[in-house]
Amino acid sequence: MTGRSPSNDVVIEPNRSRLENGQTLERVTFRATDEQLAALESLVDDDVYYTRSEALRAGVQQLLERHRQDDADQVNK
Repeated sequence: MTGRSPSNDVVIEPNRSRLENGQTLERVTFRATDEQLAALESLVDDDVYYTRSEALRAGVQQLLERHRQDDADQVNK
């Protein structure tokens, strides 16, 4: 049985999750402070993101984009 999250970008299957574009989502475990987790939960509670995972993926994407831009800026100096 396959389900779809309301955010319409993740296909959920029994043993794995993947984005609609076929990219497999790997599970990652990390440690966070109580304050960080509370802030993350508030993003979900305020309907900014549907799930904590979605919020974390967005944050990682922003971090990667910032570092790519920093790398590009270094090359252009």
